[in-house]
Amino acid sequence: MTIETFTFIDRKRLFAQLGADMTDHIAAALKKRRKASLALAGGTTPGPLYEHLSHQPLKWEKVSVTVTDERWVHPDDPGSNAFLVRDMLLNRRAAEASFIPMKTNHARPTAGAATAEKRIAPIMPFDICLIGMGSDGHIASLIPGAEGFEAAADPDAARMVAGVHAEGAAGSPDRMTLTMAGILNSRLIVLLFMGQEKMTTFELAIAGEGVSPVRTLAVQKKVPVHAYWAP
Repeated sequence: MTIETFTFIDRKRLFAQLGADMTDHIAAALKKRRKASLALAGGTTPGPLYEHLSHQPLKWEKVSVTVTDERWVHPDDPGSNAFLVRDMLLNRRAAEASFIPMKTNHARPTAGAATAEKRIAPIMPFDICLIGMGSDGHIASLIPGAEGFEAAADPDAARMVAGVHAEGAAGSPDRMTLTMAGILNSRLIVLLFMGQEKMTTFELAIAGEGVSPVRTLAVQKKVPVHAYWAP
């Protein structure tokens, strides 16, 4: 299954189109199954998208939301991905959506992975899994070189959620993340990324080069991937 790529001359146009497309996908899921589920990326990039979605007249009370990965910090820490989603999306019209946190009370994410997976499993497969991409080709917190990366990045693994330790990662080296198998447990994957450096990484991945997680997305044939890019 090939990746469908959408490129834009600026980020304003990207977010307008992606916001409309995601609204349509959510509405279609609600019409077909009377419920919808979203796994959403953290970081600063998707903020304008979440703000846009929060105004859409959808049946948000039927929508369940979680994150694709989480820094091991307090949920009220501004560096928390849950904080971003609550702050930018889960208000206005979207305030009635249900949020399922990935963060647990365990000291380390590896200890809390089974608990997080048990929470999130009932809303799988996700109708939309929105992920970002690093310049190294990492997605969610599937960070090459991290402790636990190899097992978490295996698309055939049984676990949907895993803890990893990525020394030097921004915000917190300890992360909880959807595994590659968890990301692929979706009806649609949306890849959102910006800048020429990341486009170069993406182009190498879809050409089948390298061993990055985004290359795994490019070569798999199970789930459609829609990639959105702007400079």
